[in-house]
Amino acid sequence: MPDSPTPPSGIARMKKLIVLIFLILVTVLNVGYYEALEDGDIETILFIKKHPTFQMKFYNIHANDGEIRKVERLTEGECNWIIDHCRYLLGIDTELKIQYDVEVCGKK
Repeated sequence: MPDSPTPPSGIARMKKLIVLIFLILVTVLNVGYYEALEDGDIETILFIKKHPTFQMKFYNIHANDGEIRKVERLTEGECNWIIDHCRYLLGIDTELKIQYDVEVCGKK
């Protein structure tokens, strides 16, 4: 009678679980996405973050209409979206004080 394969031991399962958790954590910290309107369809754009963060969903204020926003007309929430987009997608740290900062962050 042939020997049946032995099931994985508890230690082997634990090692696989640790590796899986590690891979998920690395992915969450280093991959982000935002949604953009492309040819009438909403597309999910994945990107590698320039700095690790647990935030995965980002908002690219320039992605949908291509219009460059005026810095003096931005709400606090919009400013925070642009600052996060600049930092994590483009690797640019900005306080978003002048119009040039908005334009630089609007480029892909």
